[in-house]
Amino acid sequence: MRAERLLRLLLHLQTRGQSTVAQLSAALDVSPRTIQRDLDALSLAGVPVYSIRGRAGGWTLLPDYRSRLTGLTPSEVMSVFVGATAHVLADLGLDASSDLAVTKLIASLPEGTRREAEYARQRLLIDHAGWDDRRETPRWLDLCRQAVWEERRLEISYGESTDDGPRRGPFAISPLGLVAKARTWYLVAARTDGRLRTYRLSRLTSAELTNNIFTRPADFDLAAYWAQSQREFQASRPSYPIVLKVRDHAVRRFRPTAPMLPADDNWWIVHADLENLYEAQAAVLAQAGAAQVIAPPELITLVHNAAQQIANSH
Repeated sequence: MRAERLLRLLLHLQTRGQSTVAQLSAALDVSPRTIQRDLDALSLAGVPVYSIRGRAGGWTLLPDYRSRLTGLTPSEVMSVFVGATAHVLADLGLDASSDLAVTKLIASLPEGTRREAEYARQRLLIDHAGWDDRRETPRWLDLCRQAVWEERRLEISYGESTDDGPRRGPFAISPLGLVAKARTWYLVAARTDGRLRTYRLSRLTSAELTNNIFTRPADFDLAAYWAQSQREFQASRPSYPIVLKVRDHAVRRFRPTAPMLPADDNWWIVHADLENLYEAQAAVLAQAGAAQVIAPPELITLVHNAAQQIANSH
């Protein structure tokens, strides 16, 4: 365990550069005292790690130092060569470069590891899109990517309602990062008042790159911001819990929120959570008898009445 942590510590310093003990502690999820002991261990092992004193100080490696780590395990090889998301790279115009990069990486691996990489590439493919996904055309993606890379402000108009009102714009934003979630692109940006906002690219009605340079916040972490925004979004969603009796072939139509329990032959008790009563009604009726409501009572009544109306109309 400690050897793995020392390796992670070394790679963090090598890729991120100078870091404080507090930053290293947060990155590796261990105490500052453990980090200090690990830094001492690296130094004793001959790794040129040293501290810089003062307010802007921290720990770093000698500028020209690079570790030579060639021993990849089979699982590490798979994680590198199987996880590419093709449509994201295509949107960014990097699909051809990705193929070339993978070829170069495989060629640079030792013979045994190269076989593992080729084995994984020929046997595993991850497609993140569902069959009914409709891919959005990222009209403003190139412009937003340029703004993010060059740290230049954008003037945008947003075509959907926001927290500040409907169809606002144009207004200035400082673009901080792009996020591809499934088939949809989002732009994370700071408003002029410093508040962070997330904009869906397909809802931009205009976007213009300005010559105004902004200073990117030193403490902004795109992955951490996105994870927090996802948690807040999930917590703010309306919740309508239901309990159903579902035939086994229809279980995949629902997302169980608790372990399923067997009922009669080929039937399961399923707890699910939808947004409201009418969404739950539509979900049950869509199964044409393969889902029966157990609770709540109001949903039972609503589904019964709707089914009766359907029967009478036919």
